[in-house]
Amino acid sequence: MNHLKSVFLISICILAVSCGTRYTNDATILRAESLLNSKPDSTYHILSSISHPEKLSKADYAAWCLLYTHAQYKLYMDIKSDSIIRIAVDYYDRTKLCKQNGTAYYLFGCIQRAKKHRKEALIAFKKANQLLEKTQEIDLIGVIRFNIGDIYLEDEIFNQSLSNYKKALNCFIRSKNTKYQAYAYRQIADMSFRLRCPFDKVMYYSNIALKLSKQAGDTINYYSILAQQGEMLYDKDYLRSKECLLKVFRYFPALRAKYYFNISIKEPVESKYKVVQYFLEAYVARDEGDIRKAFNLYEKAYSIRNTFFNEAVKNQLYQLDKQYDVTQKEKENAALKISNRNKVIVITLFVIIFLIGLIIFTLSFHKSKRNKIIQSMEMQKLEYEIKVRKTENIQKRSLLLSKIQHKIDNTLRLNLLNMGTTASEKMEVFLKEISKQSIITDQEWHDYIDEVNHIFDNKIKQLQETNPQLTNTDIKVISLIFLKLDISECCSLLNMNKNTMYHRRKIIKERMGVSKETDLESYLIDYMEAESSDMQKEV
Repeated sequence: MNHLKSVFLISICILAVSCGTRYTNDATILRAESLLNSKPDSTYHILSSISHPEKLSKADYAAWCLLYTHAQYKLYMDIKSDSIIRIAVDYYDRTKLCKQNGTAYYLFGCIQRAKKHRKEALIAFKKANQLLEKTQEIDLIGVIRFNIGDIYLEDEIFNQSLSNYKKALNCFIRSKNTKYQAYAYRQIADMSFRLRCPFDKVMYYSNIALKLSKQAGDTINYYSILAQQGEMLYDKDYLRSKECLLKVFRYFPALRAKYYFNISIKEPVESKYKVVQYFLEAYVARDEGDIRKAFNLYEKAYSIRNTFFNEAVKNQLYQLDKQYDVTQKEKENAALKISNRNKVIVITLFVIIFLIGLIIFTLSFHKSKRNKIIQSMEMQKLEYEIKVRKTENIQKRSLLLSKIQHKIDNTLRLNLLNMGTTASEKMEVFLKEISKQSIITDQEWHDYIDEVNHIFDNKIKQLQETNPQLTNTDIKVISLIFLKLDISECCSLLNMNKNTMYHRRKIIKERMGVSKETDLESYLIDYMEAESSDMQKEV
């Protein structure tokens, strides 16, 4: 027993070693990992300080390769070779460390994408997603889905791209990562716009992205979304398009300035929105160093603004009056809405109460009905049992009375025999009575033969028809053989000795045309069973 235990423990140890499930216990590598998300530069410097990482154990070296590549990627370094991350991929492929294995494939996919190897990158990202789904790395799964969406976007497979962006968004919502949610919503809006979805839906996604990026303090993404909205609104709402682009230009003067300028110059001169164009041109001129031109454009913009301001002052009283009417109307509408809402709430409550009452009534009704059915079935069962018991009692009583009556009759007969008769006369009369009660009469024999014929499907009658020379005594013998009575019993019933019975059986065989060597009992039983089998087949 001890020997078996030792072999078992050794096998477990070998299996554990062969699986290679250890991550790392190196204190330096673990400290670098703890700083990866908050201070990737510190992670990079700590890992770079390890002079000969290839001399570490396989597990520690794989962890070093993984974290070193991840730190480089977070620091936006140009990773020219995938040889380091391949070491981590190869090692973790032989382990059950899904988190590290999935992260290694993710970084490998990022490097391949940077090299424009979209096919290899897509395969790596999908492998990473498959591995990380077994972990709680929800943010990283979302980032992988986002990258897959970008690859499909580059290939202009917009439906697949949109599907992956939505999956990425679900991950970021689960992880409550507001910053990443904004990026996902921005790309969903872009894909919806490219797929010609309803424009309200497109702007809905874009506005959510704008709001979330502002909450997250992600200024670059915020103005990128504004620029995206400016481009999408160009053919829908020209004014809003220019306003969005102007905000972007104020924050990023060099960001696509010429493109926005070309959009803005289509506005007619007489429009009051020309102010926005002049401001935009002024910002472009100032950025290019043409101060005089910028001054003139500013002057034109302010001049047009003053003109429209004066016109607005003239109409101020009308606007105030109009605003008052609008305010009053809004108050009335608000009061009406509140009143309608309260009515809806009351009606809803009544409906709910009614439905609850209806449900309770229905349940109680069905319960009562079910109880009645159960009671009815129990009563029927009880009545049936009583009826059966009564029938049994009647049958038992009839049988008992029959037996008693039979005994009474016998007793009366015996008593009569004892009254005024001699012993010899008593014996003679007694024997006659016994014979009368015990010996089968010819009429009874006829009834018994009919009953046997009925039991065996008219076999007796068929034998009589095919062998008309058979006598009544022959039929009696055949009937007793059908009932499988032995020769002694047959002799007793027919008041014959065995020699007479054997002679009778010999005569029966001659009359039926059966050879002398054939056993009559076997012949008749085979005849009976053969006929029964034929009838069963026909049925």
